[in-house]
Amino acid sequence: MSTLRAEIITIGHEVLSGHTLNTNAAEMAQMLDEIGVDVQWVTTCGDVEEHMTQAYTTAWNRADVIISTGGLGPTHDDITRGVFCRMFDRELVMHEEMLANITNLFGRRGRTLTDRNRDQALVPERTQALVNRWGTAPGVYMNEDGRHFFLLPGVPREMRGLMKHEIVPILSELNGMNAIVRRQLHVVGWPESHLMDRIQDIPGLEAVASLPDLRGEVNLRITVARPTHEESNEEVARLESALRERLGTSIYGVDDETLESVVGTLLTDRGWTIATAESCTGGLVSSRITDIPGSSGYFTMGVVAYSNEAKERILGVPAELIREHGAVSEEVARAMAEGVRKVAGTDVGVALTGIMGPDGGTDEKPVGLAWVAVADASGTVTGQINTAWDRVANKRRTSQHALDMVRMRLLGE
Repeated sequence: MSTLRAEIITIGHEVLSGHTLNTNAAEMAQMLDEIGVDVQWVTTCGDVEEHMTQAYTTAWNRADVIISTGGLGPTHDDITRGVFCRMFDRELVMHEEMLANITNLFGRRGRTLTDRNRDQALVPERTQALVNRWGTAPGVYMNEDGRHFFLLPGVPREMRGLMKHEIVPILSELNGMNAIVRRQLHVVGWPESHLMDRIQDIPGLEAVASLPDLRGEVNLRITVARPTHEESNEEVARLESALRERLGTSIYGVDDETLESVVGTLLTDRGWTIATAESCTGGLVSSRITDIPGSSGYFTMGVVAYSNEAKERILGVPAELIREHGAVSEEVARAMAEGVRKVAGTDVGVALTGIMGPDGGTDEKPVGLAWVAVADASGTVTGQINTAWDRVANKRRTSQHALDMVRMRLLGE
């Protein structure tokens, strides 16, 4: 699909040590993906000439586009330009426009321009300087032997500005700018491996990327590049139709839709209200529901009934039910859902009770086990989920399961 293969190289010990998150690489990859440039490699190395030379050489031998970020500042370990010049046998020359930019910037701030600051306007000869309007270090672009090599500062704001206003326009023209159309389908209820088995024989599936989510859903991202938007839209529509035919209501939303926003829309369309009773998730479901603007139109109350006493006193769960079946049981989840629906006077009540870990599990009821119940005027449905993650992930996935049960109940499934 893409005609240009790219490698991103981030420079800096602070990134390797983990003290600075590599957000630059993520942002750059997203911007390149938007114009159909295929990022196939991301490399990180410290401010060591030998390591940088190895990274640049490897990238030169396998990528069409190389974008290096970091190491263009005024400190002793900012050696990127020097490494680049020695590798490609070039001298540094003063870029007068960038020097004027640095001089004006320091003048506005009332600061003295030092030789070290002035040297930031030096760029390798026989390259194109990319004027940095957001800082002091210019970007560098070299087009040689069919490779497009860029050097960018590591300051995120400066990198972002140069990517958007300089590099993206250059690469868009080089890549031919086919009309790229994307659509992302959100799928619940399928492990990724089973999902891919289900759809593996759909023609054109190479345009579909499978992206698992920490909440337990899988995102299917369709990316099509054709000469015209009409052709791209037609192919995206064909693939979406084929995926929906295979997966049905397992696809809950598209693009920016979330499970909680879809549930909110369904409740609004029906004119229904909802209340939550949560034990193991500690209010996460009600928090997600109320993340949606306008949720006050359908969400009335949320109860975090963590103790057995709270389940009994607030939700009316019979004490003998807890003694007989345990707090984490289908029976108690059902009583909680029906109890909160009655207390709140809502159309729907949803309840969750489980063991999120890391302790508290048994052979019969292991960590990650949860029961979910959804009650409405037609009755109560229950479901069990078993997750095997850490405490936070277990809560997140259990909340996802609960919202999906509400969605399916509202759809009449």
